[in-house]
Amino acid sequence: MKVLGLVSSPRKGGNGHTLVENILAGAAENGAETELIRLTDVEIKPCLDCGFCKKEGNTTCMQKDAMADIYAKLEAADAVVFGMPIYYGRPNAPFLGFIDRMYAMANPDFSPRLPKDKKFATVITLGGGGLDVVEQNHATLAGIFGGMFGWKDEGFLWKNMMHDRKAVAGNPEAIAEAKAFGKKLTE
Repeated sequence: MKVLGLVSSPRKGGNGHTLVENILAGAAENGAETELIRLTDVEIKPCLDCGFCKKEGNTTCMQKDAMADIYAKLEAADAVVFGMPIYYGRPNAPFLGFIDRMYAMANPDFSPRLPKDKKFATVITLGGGGLDVVEQNHATLAGIFGGMFGWKDEGFLWKNMMHDRKAVAGNPEAIAEAKAFGKKLTE
């Protein structure tokens, strides 16, 4: 099994990054092959709404950036873990840019170009707000990846009041919870 982690936090080693790393570690303990991509470490250009990806014969985006590699890794993965911080009630800009570029993975009739036999999970960190904000953001991803792409929603892991960037790293219970989440994802 291949598990891909996509993290949009700009803070390397921050809370969301640490949670996804430990989910992947739990998955690896179950024998999964894992990879982590930090969306802030690669170039992802904004969607141009040029229509190239919807023209007959075209199967991807025309832009030359990291998304070409990410599309291939998404296709090869059996499960994907999305890690994102919430800023002002919504995912941060790097994650929103990634989501916009997923438009290229839909055919002109909006059927998915990626295989449907995948799982996905969401890791959400935020500095304030509550479960309602988390559920709203997870529901958006469930609509895209569960609804449009047909992937199985494996739920979400979230941590609130994450102002200290090492709050998760210094919390053995949070680390254990993330590893258990990764093991469950790969059962």
